Amino acid sequence: MDTGYLNLSPYYDRWQKSYGKDFSSLIFPRLISSIRSHRISGRTMVDVACGTGTLALMMARRGWEVFGVDASEGMLAEASGKLAGSSLPVAFFRQDMRELAIPRPVHLATSFFDSLNHLMTTGDLGVAFRRVRESVVPGGWFIFDTSTERCFTTLWTRSETFHERDFSIVLDNSYDRAARSAICHVTLNVNRDGGIVRLSETVRERFYTTDEVSGLLAEAAFTVRECEDFNFTSNPAVGKLKTWWVAEAVGSRRPGA
Repeated sequence: MDTGYLNLSPYYDRWQKSYGKDFSSLIFPRLISSIRSHRISGRTMVDVACGTGTLALMMARRGWEVFGVDASEGMLAEASGKLAGSSLPVAFFRQDMRELAIPRPVHLATSFFDSLNHLMTTGDLGVAFRRVRESVVPGGWFIFDTSTERCFTTLWTRSETFHERDFSIVLDNSYDRAARSAICHVTLNVNRDGGIVRLSETVRERFYTTDEVSGLLAEAAFTVRECEDFNFTSNPAVGKLKTWWVAEAVGSRRPGA
């Protein structure tokens, strides 16, 4: 799995806001609705692949104690900067989601903005699900999203450019439908000390079917309580680009799983 975002991380939030709202703000009401509808008790959580910490801080402001983990040092630096001087109950850790190990089990795990699609094999996805299962209390919950194939065929098959006063971002996307793999070459042009500095990142993702995800969740001793494709944008023409998952930790993992 790529652990980059070292170059993109300082500009990540501003880039996201160029869409109107960052993804965390867009899905936050749905998350709160799922917590209420499934009567999720407790006030401790881990946000897996927390990025710049936006969701972790939003939940902490609602009274949750939050662990935020991410593999990117750059993204965590941005998250820690937001937390500086605050008394909010949030702790950030640098961890690969396949090696998730938090100080104690929590009532809820989350992972959003297709973070799990960054795992490029079913084996890696299964490992991540098992680590999450070990990180929640018995009867705990896992709420996350994955990208639908429509997302990849719609958004990952074109190039886009975003311009800001002091930087621009060029996304060169491609999707191999047969391999179900996507790649985005990111070019950053940053105005620095009167000149332009060019930086780059490479982001890879994979599409997983709902049957694959459901099967791997079952192997990790999760029971799917909700699985629904949804449109997180205000444009109905875009279609349902994400799948919303709510899974409950039930029973024990199979020996050796």
